[in-house]
Amino acid sequence: MLARFYSFKLIACLILLWATLLAFGLVIYSSQVYRNLALENQVESLRSIIELESLEVIEYLYDEQNQFVFNLQEESAFLEALENPDSGRLKYRLEQSFDRYIGDNEKLRLRAVIVHDLDGKVIAEVDDGSLQPYSTCIQALRNISSAAFKGERPKQSLCTFEDNLYAEVLMAIGSRPQAHIHVIAYVVEALKDLERETGMPLQITSGDENLLYRSPGWTEAGREYQLRPQFQIFGDDSVLGINITGSSNQRVFLQQLESTENNFLLVTILAIGVTLILVVFLLRRVFRPLSTLRNSVGALLTGKYATISENKLPGELRDLVQAYNEMIEGLEIETITRRQVEEKLRSEKDFISTTLDSITNPVIAIDSQGYIKLANPGAEKLIGEKEANLLGQSIHQLLILYSNRETTHIVDIKELLSQDKVLNSLFFYDLSRNIIELEFSASTMIDLEAEDVGHVIILKDVSEDRKLRRKLSYEGSHDALTNFLNRTAFEQKFENLVIEDHNEVALHVLAQLDIDQFKVVNETCGSAAGDLLLKQIGSIIKKHVRKSDILSRLGADEFGLIMPYYDMDRAVQVMQKIIIEIQQTGFEWHDKQYQVTASIGAIAFGKMNDEYPDIFSKVNTACFLAKRNGGNQYHFIDENDEKVIAQQESMDWVAGIMKGFTEDRFCLFVQPIIAMDGDDERPHYEVLIRYRSPDGSIVPPNEFLPSAERYNLIEKIDCWVVTKVIEWLKNNEGVAANIMLSINLSGRSIGSPTFHDFLQKTLQEADVAKDTLCFEITETAVVHNVEKSVEFIKSIKKLGAKFSLDDFGTGLSSFSYLKQFPVDYLKIDGEFIRDIIGDEKNFVFVRSMAEVGHCLDMKVIAEFVESDTMFGKLREASIDYIQGDYVGKPVEIQTLEIK
Repeated sequence: MLARFYSFKLIACLILLWATLLAFGLVIYSSQVYRNLALENQVESLRSIIELESLEVIEYLYDEQNQFVFNLQEESAFLEALENPDSGRLKYRLEQSFDRYIGDNEKLRLRAVIVHDLDGKVIAEVDDGSLQPYSTCIQALRNISSAAFKGERPKQSLCTFEDNLYAEVLMAIGSRPQAHIHVIAYVVEALKDLERETGMPLQITSGDENLLYRSPGWTEAGREYQLRPQFQIFGDDSVLGINITGSSNQRVFLQQLESTENNFLLVTILAIGVTLILVVFLLRRVFRPLSTLRNSVGALLTGKYATISENKLPGELRDLVQAYNEMIEGLEIETITRRQVEEKLRSEKDFISTTLDSITNPVIAIDSQGYIKLANPGAEKLIGEKEANLLGQSIHQLLILYSNRETTHIVDIKELLSQDKVLNSLFFYDLSRNIIELEFSASTMIDLEAEDVGHVIILKDVSEDRKLRRKLSYEGSHDALTNFLNRTAFEQKFENLVIEDHNEVALHVLAQLDIDQFKVVNETCGSAAGDLLLKQIGSIIKKHVRKSDILSRLGADEFGLIMPYYDMDRAVQVMQKIIIEIQQTGFEWHDKQYQVTASIGAIAFGKMNDEYPDIFSKVNTACFLAKRNGGNQYHFIDENDEKVIAQQESMDWVAGIMKGFTEDRFCLFVQPIIAMDGDDERPHYEVLIRYRSPDGSIVPPNEFLPSAERYNLIEKIDCWVVTKVIEWLKNNEGVAANIMLSINLSGRSIGSPTFHDFLQKTLQEADVAKDTLCFEITETAVVHNVEKSVEFIKSIKKLGAKFSLDDFGTGLSSFSYLKQFPVDYLKIDGEFIRDIIGDEKNFVFVRSMAEVGHCLDMKVIAEFVESDTMFGKLREASIDYIQGDYVGKPVEIQTLEIK
């Protein structure tokens, strides 16, 4: 302890000595830096004086040269000689002016005066008689040859020649001008007066260090007291012209600077000395009490917490001893606290153990080597061993996990621990050798030094959760009645086949089956019989297809079938078997036999550019053709067959439509739209167009309107319907005053400015109540150009007519666009209404659409209502009006009457 005390005193002395030497060094260094900076500043000040005065002299020199040229221009004899070119005469006049100006101006010494023509050629010249002729400065020649130099203002430049610097002025002379005057002067001669201006002797040397001028007062004696600032002047050709060096006697300045340095050193030495004396005195006072304290510290080393008496101790040591005593008391308190913390940790450990025991999921703690340190009852149950038997065993031997249900690949637990994340699908054999699905998560444990000391593994049996999710996924993609895929899942299967193959030829077959008599059975026997029939048909289809084939229930009585990697010939055989068995089986309900047949349409697909909507539309057409031809048959369609059928039917109907106008074959039907609350004060009807064939039969609009759309005849049909309805209203005023008629408008008419003008003009001129008319527009027609559609609706509504948005819900953007359309009625698409009884989701959609329509102050209409059960469901969905065969079938408008 004593040796340590003396070592501390030695270190303190060495530090004090080092600090003293450092202070002296810094003082000396600071003094030298101050001296250098002072000298540099003085030299820079002198150089600035020389620079300023030199530039003023050169400017003065330029002014004198310019004045020489101006005087020369005023001499008529010189100008006369210039007008009549005579080199001898011109040179004579030039010499007279040269000698006269030099005699009048002592400060200006000209080297030469040269007259150039406009091309730069020398006409006449005169110089001061130097041995070497003056060679014109390159810059001057460039000024003469420059197209931009017009001579209005003189061109000034500095040039180096004959190891000397010259000031040159170039100016045009004459009225046109006629020539250029080039005046060259010595710069050094003009700079000789700098000694008087700057107050110091000067020495001027050339760029090659040749002496050009030295002041009489220049001396080399007393060089140590002289400061010699230097300023360099470069020519415009970037060549060093002259060096101007000044000589300033700074004896007094240097003596003052040295005196300042000495005084600074003296004051600093005194300050350091006084500081050392004070520090040594203070150190002695500090170390003397420490000797008293060192004998009392030994008791602490023995483990005894004994305090030291503070009596008769100086103030500083008393504070130290007081702090020491407080430290002893703190140590004693810390010891007691540590024991309490240890007790608390034991209690928390028991709490954590109890908590882990209450967790049903397996929890396992392992060290960094993978050996088990803790296992809760859930882990015991999973592995089948008690915790006592698990402790110290390797997790890699007890917990064998697989990445797949087939248990063909064992997962490396070390890799799982390094990822430190949740894995959802791992598999494990339980005690009964049953495969269970586990969710694996691991967290790293670190100590106070942030070192990895192990992991906590949490396992969760998710087998039941997975089963539930798979069940929900199955229910979301399958029809609840037949267990076949629903329409959405069926379409996805179609897309997957096309994406996977990318073929140039069709490899698969898509078929659609419609039950010909389903509506009869469903309406006659009820929905329970209809459901049983659907199951029966589904079983027959499933019986005749492969396991790899894809079955779907597409609609109320429609089934879809995809036969992957199947040619059409084999597919036809399957369809024949299905049709035959459906016909032979029939349908029995309550001991009554019903004849049931089916119509099937089929098409091959699988090309890269095949799209589901296009292919399904074609197969739907094929099924329709089979049904239209009497049912109980199939119709498969290829590209050539489809084109022939479509072209033939379309072209036939073009002629038929034109005859409809000329021979008055079109006729109007109406179908009632009734209020759910029974309020029929103003009956509402939808106007429907029909075509009367030559044999008197009525052709529905779906036969001829597609052709009208394709060949741009639909707008003409819309105009005909509007005209005929208004004529009927005029001819039946008694009935017309109390009803409302809804007229369907096509998408082409909605987007046609011509139709807009026709409708506005017709309504303005029509002598009927405009509020008896309601125009139905489809959702798909208006969303193509929302802004124009809204403008069209508003312009017609101003005239008093109303609007209804038909087929609402078919587009994905329905709700986003609905609030933009100022319509009065909202007619929900029939696809949602047809399945509202058997499909709860459709009911929810219908109710939601009704609520949205009511929020926007619209009345909601449901179409295709076919039964009393539907009526009840629609009442639950808060529908305002209904339309369909249940309410009333379409009838000719002539039979309309108030009921």
